[in-house]
Amino acid sequence: MDFANFEEFWKALGRLYDSTLKNTEDIRELRESAHDLREAATLLANAVQRDHDVIMAHEHRLDRMEITVEAILEDLRRHREGRSPQ
Repeated sequence: MDFANFEEFWKALGRLYDSTLKNTEDIRELRESAHDLREAATLLANAVQRDHDVIMAHEHRLDRMEITVEAILEDLRRHREGRSPQ
């Protein structure tokens, strides 16, 4: 890049410096935003895991109740057929 005089060069150097400061500030803000987003994602993932654990516990209880109901119905069928439950 050619400059007509030292004053133009000095102004360009000043603009470059200002631009560098702005970029540095933008990078700092982006890092903070990324940190905040990472924390929010972690909180969300933990909440989803807790919900999943609760859902699976309920599913497990429902499975146990279904097995119990099926066993009772089988015993009733056997009783009606005259077979003794085992």
